[in-house]
Amino acid sequence: MEVAISAVTGELVSRFISFLMKKYHSSIHAKLEEKMVVERLQHLLIRAATIVEEADARYITNSGMMMQLKKLSEAMYRGYHELDTLRYRTLQGGAGFDEVRDNDSSSSSLY
Repeated sequence: MEVAISAVTGELVSRFISFLMKKYHSSIHAKLEEKMVVERLQHLLIRAATIVEEADARYITNSGMMMQLKKLSEAMYRGYHELDTLRYRTLQGGAGFDEVRDNDSSSSSLY
């Protein structure tokens, strides 16, 4: 009887440790993936901002081009909003309220 209890206990402990290792690995993978998405979004927003800035410096008479530029600028502002939301969530999860306020003011100067 003791052998059966020992075997069952060993199996349960083994499964629990395996479960914890899987959960830890998946959370690390999710954080790395989120970081890559944020970096890619930042890169795309910088490119879009450059295009909009260059186009604003030119005299564009083509109405189709103006509509495309307007759509690009709207998408850029939505992207900045999403990026700010992601940063805010990240800061809320890992920092206190005072630190969020300090970092939020410094990150807004990037735009």
